[in-house]
Amino acid sequence: MLASVVNAIVTFSRAHQELAYGVIFIVAFAEALPVFGAFVPGDAVILAISALVPTGALRLGPLIVAATVGAVLGDGLSFWLGHHYRRSIVSRWPFSRHPAVVARGETFLQRHGGKSVFIARFTPGVRAIVPLLAGVLEMPSGRFYAMNVLSAAAWGPAHILAGAAIGATLVVLGAVAGRLAMLAAVLLVLLAAFVWGMRLAIRRLPPLMTLAQQRLWVWAQRRDSWLRRQLLSILDPARRELPGLALLGVLLGASLWLFFGVLQDVLAGDPLVRANEAVFHFLQTLRTVWVDRAMVAVTELGDLTVVAAVTFAAILWLLWRRNWRAMAHVIAAVAAASLFTLLMKVTLRVPRPYAVSSGWGIFAFPSGHSAANAALYGFLAVVVSWEVGPRWRVIVAALVTLFVGAIAFSRVYLGAHWLSDVLAGIAFGTAWAAFLGIAYLRRDPQPVGAGGLCAAAGLALLVTGAVHIGQRHAADDRLYAPRTHVTRVAASQWWHEAWSMLPARRVDLAGEIGAPLTLQWAGTPAALAAQLAPDGWKAPVPWSIRSALAWLTPHPSLASLPVLPHLENGRPEVLVLTRAAPGSAGEARLVLRLWRSDLQVAFPDGRTVSVLVGTVDEEHLERPAWFLTTTRELPDYDAPRDRLAAGLPDRRLVERGPRRRGAGWDGGVLLGRPALSGSPGD
Repeated sequence: MLASVVNAIVTFSRAHQELAYGVIFIVAFAEALPVFGAFVPGDAVILAISALVPTGALRLGPLIVAATVGAVLGDGLSFWLGHHYRRSIVSRWPFSRHPAVVARGETFLQRHGGKSVFIARFTPGVRAIVPLLAGVLEMPSGRFYAMNVLSAAAWGPAHILAGAAIGATLVVLGAVAGRLAMLAAVLLVLLAAFVWGMRLAIRRLPPLMTLAQQRLWVWAQRRDSWLRRQLLSILDPARRELPGLALLGVLLGASLWLFFGVLQDVLAGDPLVRANEAVFHFLQTLRTVWVDRAMVAVTELGDLTVVAAVTFAAILWLLWRRNWRAMAHVIAAVAAASLFTLLMKVTLRVPRPYAVSSGWGIFAFPSGHSAANAALYGFLAVVVSWEVGPRWRVIVAALVTLFVGAIAFSRVYLGAHWLSDVLAGIAFGTAWAAFLGIAYLRRDPQPVGAGGLCAAAGLALLVTGAVHIGQRHAADDRLYAPRTHVTRVAASQWWHEAWSMLPARRVDLAGEIGAPLTLQWAGTPAALAAQLAPDGWKAPVPWSIRSALAWLTPHPSLASLPVLPHLENGRPEVLVLTRAAPGSAGEARLVLRLWRSDLQVAFPDGRTVSVLVGTVDEEHLERPAWFLTTTRELPDYDAPRDRLAAGLPDRRLVERGPRRRGAGWDGGVLLGRPALSGSPGD
C-alpha cells in the first residue's frame, strides 16, 4: 500500500507540475505544525518528488520556493497560536497528553535562546513544538521571524537539492531511470517509515513496559507461590533492562516466525518460490553499468574479509576493556551465523540464480552475507544501544538496518541470491543477534564503551572495505556481470513442439498464478503491431494526468482510459494493443499484452528473434459510483484469442494437456509469426 501511494505521488507529480509544487508546499507547511508535524514523513516525500527535477518534469526554482514558503508559513502559524493562546494552549489536548514533549521543547528554547528556532528546523523531535513554545514564552516577533525565514531558506534548498542530486544520478543511468527513480523513492520512504516506527517504538514501549512491570510486581507480591516468586525475581523494579529485553523478545519471535515461514515456502514450493524468479527478472531489467558498480561495492562490504576485520576490531576493543562476555558474544554471533548458513546450504542445496561461487558456495539458501552481517551488526547495535539515549538508539538501529538491508538488496540485484535467500538470512541473523542480546543483557552487563566500540568497528569497516573494494572490484564486476538464460531452437522446432517449453500462465511479482498465456509470437513487437493494425488493433492512450483523471469521471469512453500495466515473471510489457470488442457498443474492449520470454527461434534465413508470450482478455466498463469508473476482465480467454487470430494470416492453434486447462480457457495457445517470414520448416 505504501509503495502504491508513492507510485501515485511520483506519477502525478511527473505529469502535473502544479500538483507537485502544491504537495511540496503542503508537506513543508504540515511538517511545521505542532504535534501533527511529528507524524508527517515530509523529508521522504520532498526528496522523492525533487528527484524528478533532472528528468525535466519539474523545475528546481519553484520547488525550492514552495518548500521554503510552506516551512515559513507553517512555523509562523505555530508561533501565532502560541503567542495568541499563551499557556492555555499547552494545557489542552493533545499537548496535555504529551507533557514530556512540551518540557523538552521548553528546555531546548531556554538552552539555545533565539537560535533554537533555526536549530529546531533541522532537529527531529522538537521541530514541531519549538515555534509554538516560542510564542507561548513571548519570544520577540522580530527575532522569531528572522530565524524562521533564515532556517527555512536553508532547509528548503537543502532538501530540494538533495533530492535533485539523487534524480540527476538516476538520469545518468539511462533508459531505466524512471523505474529506478520509483524504486529509489519506494526504498527511501520505506526507510523513513522504519526510522519513524523505531523512534515511536523506542519512545512508547519503555514506559508501557515499565507500567506493566510495576503492575505485575504488585500482583506477584500479594501471595506466595512458585510462579509469583519467579516473577518477583524477574520483575524487580531495580532491573532497568526489562523493557529492552521485552523488545528483543518481540524481535526474536518475529524473526523466527519469518525464517520458518520462508523455509516452509521454499520446501513446499509455495508462491514465494515463484516470486523469487519474478523479482529476479524485474531487477535484471533495472541493471545498468553504474548501478552495477555501486551494488558490487556494497556487496563487497559484506564479504567475509570485511566481516572478519570488523569482528577482529570489536574483539580487540573489548579485550582492551576486559569485557570477556561481550567479546565471546561477538565471536558467537559471526561464527554461529556462518556455520548455520553453511549447514543449511549443504542440506537444502538450492541453486543460485547465477553461479558466482564454487564448492559449497554454489548453493543459495540462506544467504550467508545477509545472516553474518545481520548477526554481527545487530548484536553490536544491542550492546551500543544499551549505553546511549533514545535518540542515538534510533540512529544506530537505522544505520544498521540500512547497511544490512543494502547488502541483502545487492545480493538479489546482482543475481547472487534469490529473494527468499536474503529474507531467510536476515531473519536468522536478526533472531540470533536478539537471542545473544537477551543472554547478554540478563546478567548485569559491563559497559563496553559505546563510542570507542563504534569507532573501532567503523574504522575497520572503512579501511578494510576500501582496501578490499580496491583489490576485488574489477574481478567482481566481471563475476557479477548480467547474464541471459536463453534457450535457442530452430523455428520449425518451436512451431511443432518447443512452444510447450514456455509457461502456460502469467506469474505476478508476488508469485501468484494469473491469466493463461494464450499467444506466442516469433517476431518483433513492431511487426505484430503492423500486422494487426488493419484489423483495428492500436496502441492505447498513454498514461498522463488527463488520462488518469478519466477514471474519476462518470461516463468516460474506453478510448480515453489507459490500460493498467501487468508484469509477467517480473518482466514489463513490450507491447500493449487494444481494439473495440465486437457488439459491445463501446462498453468493452479487447486488450493484448505481450512480454519477452527466454526462448529464441532461429529462422533458416539467419534471423534470430525472441519469442513473445502474451494474453488477450476482454475488459468491460463498470461504474461502482457516480464519480468512479473501473474495468473488469471477463474470465473468458478463448473468444478474445480467436478474435485476435483473425488478424494473423500465418498462425497455428495448439493445445496444452488437460491439466493445464482452467475456467474460461480450453488450453489452446495461438502461435504466430510475421506473414512474410516463410514456413518455419523451410
